[in-house]
Amino acid sequence: MEILMKPIGYIRSPYKDKTAAAKQSTLSQGTTAVIEILDEYVEGIADIKEGEYGVVLFYFHKSEGYKLTTLSRKSNKIMGVFSTRSPNRPNGIGMSIVRFIKKENNRLIFEGVDMLDGTPVLDIKPYNRELCPSFD
Repeated sequence: MEILMKPIGYIRSPYKDKTAAAKQSTLSQGTTAVIEILDEYVEGIADIKEGEYGVVLFYFHKSEGYKLTTLSRKSNKIMGVFSTRSPNRPNGIGMSIVRFIKKENNRLIFEGVDMLDGTPVLDIKPYNRELCPSFD
């Protein structure tokens, strides 16, 4: 089975290196960035509205290798990589929930940026709070 993925666009972010970027999108309120959608995919953003939230799936293009266990920043314990949000993963796929501020042609301006400049965007999905299970 061959798995093919190609970017639908790229992030234009104020963060140029990993040390400057916010660790999570929820920690960067007020900071904005842009997703520049490639021309062949522009029709796919037709119904994204200003003020809506979305899930951006992207590729950690600056990550260098991975280990199956890593130090969790949250608990300061060694944990399996799939129990963390580490950018150093076997497939390097990241996910952030963002708020779309404005749409201009092929550009989606958003807040909640924790991606580096030049990050390839793999997909955008609508965020729907009702789809988040509550197991209480």
